[in-house]
Amino acid sequence: MGKTKTSGERKKSPKKSITVNGVKLVPHDPSAIFKNHKEIKAALAEALLDGDKEAFIEILAGYVRVHNILEVCRKTGLSRTVVYEAIGEKANPSLDTLCKIMTSFDRVA
Repeated sequence: MGKTKTSGERKKSPKKSITVNGVKLVPHDPSAIFKNHKEIKAALAEALLDGDKEAFIEILAGYVRVHNILEVCRKTGLSRTVVYEAIGEKANPSLDTLCKIMTSFDRVA
């Protein structure tokens, strides 16, 4: 029995909206919100003012992951270990680490 040849290319999802059973479905990029620096700064400030440490770390982690951890490390001068520990599940980053990561907001494109 011979091997079945495949193209090796993955099927790409449609870029445009599609309609299924009368419902219009549009593509969604969950990482898009993390590209708006002003919104992220506002969300971090709100979490901080509310005293919600978990939300603060979750927002910061999303930002760092979307903007590439290595790029954030390069811009801040922090090691990968420090950044991973700052955004980890049981994170308790120092104020110095938080300040350095947050100053990278304007530097990372």
